[in-house]
Amino acid sequence: MITFDGRKIVVVGGGSGIGLAGAEMLAGLGAAVFVADKDPASEPRLPAGTGFAACDATRPEEVEAMLAAAEAAMDGIDGLFITVGGAALGPLAEMDLPAWNREIGFNLDSVYITCRAALPFLAKAPKSAIVTTSSGYAVMAGTDRAAYTAAKAGVIAFSRSLSMIAAPQRTRVNCIAPGPTDTPRFRAMNGGDEGVEKVRRSMPLGEIPTPADCAKLAIFLLSDAAGQITGQTVHVNGGLVLP
Repeated sequence: MITFDGRKIVVVGGGSGIGLAGAEMLAGLGAAVFVADKDPASEPRLPAGTGFAACDATRPEEVEAMLAAAEAAMDGIDGLFITVGGAALGPLAEMDLPAWNREIGFNLDSVYITCRAALPFLAKAPKSAIVTTSSGYAVMAGTDRAAYTAAKAGVIAFSRSLSMIAAPQRTRVNCIAPGPTDTPRFRAMNGGDEGVEKVRRSMPLGEIPTPADCAKLAIFLLSDAAGQITGQTVHVNGGLVLP
């Protein structure tokens, strides 16, 4: 049985969706949890006893302050789960360079900034783990989200390199790549119930994964049960994409 008794985990982007599901599961398994999210209104949704800081993961100074607060609140950090990201849809011809850079910043720079800042904190633990979040679109053509696909492919490549950079300090790094995930944002992007049902019918397993389905994988990769797994990317998509 996986347990997190005595573990101290930071969840970045933990105010909703997959991150919130992960924070709830970690707390239920005995971990001390500290959540960072850009939206201060997400704090009341968190499990009782969860630490919180409003933080924009694309701003290094905010990330560094958040990690220092988390370390002080939990007396250490030995795990990081970062779930920041999202796509702005539209044709490439209408995407200028500032818009491109915003997508790369939100989806890729945030991972680099957070993981780089977290490494010294994680190095203080005898062993530690990082889980990043990519997307199935990292290995698919996304004609309406070209910058997003590039950024999420970058998350996979960065996570692979980081796993070797962090290995000497006994920090494991792995990546989850969700496919369609049944969140309010997903439902809105697919036009409500009718669009969601169309997606469901396309799923080989006949179901759309939930945030909890994705969070369970992150929990496993953060746990001692995955103690010899690093540098890997695992897809959660009901068989929709087989990379």
